[in-house]
Amino acid sequence: MAEWRCVTNASEILEGRINKARAGNLNLILLVADGEVFAYADACPHEGHALSRGELQADVLICAKHFWEFEIRTGRHVSRVNRPQCNLKPFAARRVADGIEIDVSGSGEAADEEEN
Repeated sequence: MAEWRCVTNASEILEGRINKARAGNLNLILLVADGEVFAYADACPHEGHALSRGELQADVLICAKHFWEFEIRTGRHVSRVNRPQCNLKPFAARRVADGIEIDVSGSGEAADEEEN
C-alpha cells in the first residue's frame, strides 16, 4: 500500500539541478526532466556516496566519488560496463497541488503522476 509524504514545494524543485529532499530518515534526490519529477535515494549503489554531491550533464547523473553515471529518467546505470544490478531504485513521485509527494512505502516502478 502506498504511503505518500510531501517532501517539498514544487516551486523549490529546479530542472537541471540535483534537488535534495528528506522524508523522515530517508535522504532523497529529486531530478526533473521535461517537467517530470524522478526520485531516488541519495546514495550511489556502488559505495553509498551521496549522489547529491554529484553533477548533472543533460539527462545523466554522475556520482562524484567514482564517476558512475545514471540516466535520470530510469535510474539505469549507463557507465562503460553494463551493471543492471547497480541501477538506481526509483521512488514513485507525484505533484499534488503545490507539493511534491514521494511514496515512502518502498522503492517501486510507479511512474510520475499528476493530481490537482
